Amino acid sequence: MSYDLYVELGGESQDDINALVNDQHRDYQNADIAARIRLLAGVAARNECVREYTVSGDRKLGGGYKSLVHDRGNPDNTKYAKELIVPALKQMEELGLKGSVPDLKLLPLGSWFLQFTFALDKPWMSKDDDLFYVTDSVNPVCKDKVFKVPMMSAAGWKGLLRWTAMHIRLTMKKDTLTSEQFAQERFRQTLLFGDEKGEEPEQTKDFAAFLDGLKPDARVEYERLLREHYNVKHNCPLPHHMGRLIFYPTFFNLIDVEVINPHSRETKAGTHPIYLECVPAGAEGTFSLLYVPFDLIGRDMEKIHREAAEDLRIIAEAISTMMLTYGFSAKRTSGYGAAEDEIHGKVQTRKGETLLTRLSRMAQEVRNVDL
Repeated sequence: MSYDLYVELGGESQDDINALVNDQHRDYQNADIAARIRLLAGVAARNECVREYTVSGDRKLGGGYKSLVHDRGNPDNTKYAKELIVPALKQMEELGLKGSVPDLKLLPLGSWFLQFTFALDKPWMSKDDDLFYVTDSVNPVCKDKVFKVPMMSAAGWKGLLRWTAMHIRLTMKKDTLTSEQFAQERFRQTLLFGDEKGEEPEQTKDFAAFLDGLKPDARVEYERLLREHYNVKHNCPLPHHMGRLIFYPTFFNLIDVEVINPHSRETKAGTHPIYLECVPAGAEGTFSLLYVPFDLIGRDMEKIHREAAEDLRIIAEAISTMMLTYGFSAKRTSGYGAAEDEIHGKVQTRKGETLLTRLSRMAQEVRNVDL
């Protein structure tokens, strides 16, 4: 007996592939769908002749990796969804890993927690960093490292929401905002999301350089506001700091595959199908966001409430635009990763909660939040 999983449960033939897919390989019972998919990668690597069969099985009878993650017309019925995602989500909920509401009484004044469940209107894609996955012709969707559930990372949400806020409140308005107004808005977004990528002592690059280029005259005022807020002297570098927003990952309840089949320009025939794992339209996930104005501790109560309310309105507008207009997925410029308008959620504060019903009305609904 070998103590290496891929040696002990390897294979080279179509029969081995069928046995792995059906959980009958060499008398072992391995209920973990994710492990079976990884074992299929070993079979494909050993025998190039069965590599295509490993992915898509028989043209008429099906089988292979595709049979585990795809069910035509009914993504709820895939083995991956029923045997892995459903029990994993239940276990995560029991462990408190799905973004439960924090005790806001333990957090600074002005804190709020925004959470809602949404359904996808278009498929969602995001490349995983798993290098050992079936074959090169399959692009795996991003999954949680432990539970193997499709997920949107907290960092992914932060980056896309920051880009959306920057785009709709700075890029699109750069010609109508004065330099002082531009600097004020840029400063507010820095307080929300943290210091800008590319902010170096000697020069700026990346995100920071892009914003400098939008309104060069606003740079001096932006630096002044930042130094004044964090009490940093003029001859010192700008501070590296976290923002007031704390993001949570989103876990989806379904998985599927999209297929791209490039065609030869000479023969006009398909060459080699490329399988793109995705979360299909109709799948549900929960977006969670915590706001903690830690940098306002000790400030005037009126100022805390005013800034917390304004930040909530800004974020609600950005979330609505990101999910309905720009999308939050790989290939979002092609229409992937948009959400349906109807949601089920709330904004929780120390004084109670306010229900959220639609993304398109979120900016208006949060105006009623009692902070």
